[in-house]
Amino acid sequence: MALRKRILLPIGIHLNLESVHMVQVEQAEGSLTLVSKASMVFPPLEGGAGDANGRWTEIAKIAPEVKENRYRQARDFVRHRCSADGFRGKQAVINVPAEQLVIQQVRMAPMQPEELMSALPWELQGKLPFDPKQAVVRHIVAGTVSEDNQTKQDVIALAVPRDAVEKHIRAVEKLGLEIVGAGVEPCAMCYPYIFAAGHAAASPEGPGSLVLVHIGALATYVAIARGEETRFVKGVTLGMESVVQALADARKTSMEQARATMSGWCAGTGSGGSISAEAVEVYNQIRKPLGHFVDEIESCIRYYSSLARGAGIDRIVFLGPGARDRALVQVIGSHLSVPCEVGAPLRATSQAEADGEAEPELAVALGLSLFGAQ
Repeated sequence: MALRKRILLPIGIHLNLESVHMVQVEQAEGSLTLVSKASMVFPPLEGGAGDANGRWTEIAKIAPEVKENRYRQARDFVRHRCSADGFRGKQAVINVPAEQLVIQQVRMAPMQPEELMSALPWELQGKLPFDPKQAVVRHIVAGTVSEDNQTKQDVIALAVPRDAVEKHIRAVEKLGLEIVGAGVEPCAMCYPYIFAAGHAAASPEGPGSLVLVHIGALATYVAIARGEETRFVKGVTLGMESVVQALADARKTSMEQARATMSGWCAGTGSGGSISAEAVEVYNQIRKPLGHFVDEIESCIRYYSSLARGAGIDRIVFLGPGARDRALVQVIGSHLSVPCEVGAPLRATSQAEADGEAEPELAVALGLSLFGAQ
């Protein structure tokens, strides 16, 4: 019997101001095996970045020196884990700084891919907070529409200042790593599910569509993947801190106490664990922030369906640290007309991880590790 060829994939490093997640997998004939993983979560920013009540502040208000100090701590964690936790090789794929990413939708005349790449920086002039000609720009063609009796295509541009990307890469390379790729969070989180779709049996109904919702502390990304393609992404300035704030206001308590309460609800709700009935009851009473989540998700689905000629959504998968709160996912999902679940990215790509925890917060890091997977 011939031995299956094994391909060691790069270390996926998802690093931002909230946390660091690292994942490395190995591939053999379409099957993935976990090599190693590691995570560190930062406490809410304090002092010059937060306020007296311990709230996360808006990223734009965080002082540059505070951001750099946190990134320095994150890189120290990566350096230590690369030498201590079983990661192999020096190749890595990183995410670009999330606070530098701008997602901008534009409507353009249909054109060939190479023409679109050339025309997009001109179309983005005046629509970004930086010069698009000095940026790294990637795009997604969401679909075609009719406007003024003309066919146009909706294009979603993802742009980051080039100097910010280069600075970030240089800093991580100083850890002794070889950076072989860089990705953005809303696309990278889709890759585990795109990989799974590419290695699944073909369906007579055609490829299915997934809504992927990544809930972070301050921001949420919504993406829609159909088969092996990412068809839509959107960033929303809404995250778990909105829920913490609403809980603190409802209970007339501090943000710190509200976080502790939510952490207690999450404890014991891992794979097979029960969901706190108290949490469900309280979340059902906090209508405003959860209603915003529902509205944003439904808006994305309506937009996608209008471009995809009525293509339906098979299910909604919640990812990111916020998805660990299964009671929150259940309450948000109860207001949506599509089946919802807590994402298990490692489980989605590997049968060997079928009995492990869901770990929805690892979706981006796993997606980055899948760079170059076949």
